[in-house]
Amino acid sequence: MSLWTMITLVSITAIIAGVYSDRGRKKHNEETLDETRELLARVDALEKELRERVETLERIVTNPKEDLKRQFDHLDRAS
Repeated sequence: MSLWTMITLVSITAIIAGVYSDRGRKKHNEETLDETRELLARVDALEKELRERVETLERIVTNPKEDLKRQFDHLDRAS
């Protein structure tokens, strides 16, 4: 086998290995991107739920009727 034949074979082998390596990285990046999108969707859903809960709590705390009810409950406990 001549030197040039050997160089050609090594080059072709390196190119083929590089192509398979790039495919593996691309597949891994796509999977990671999918996982990231799922996590972002979950975070968005949790954020929406927490905002709704905070709004409900703010409504309860600022409602004068609820304040009056708490005062009566406090008086009942004190007696």
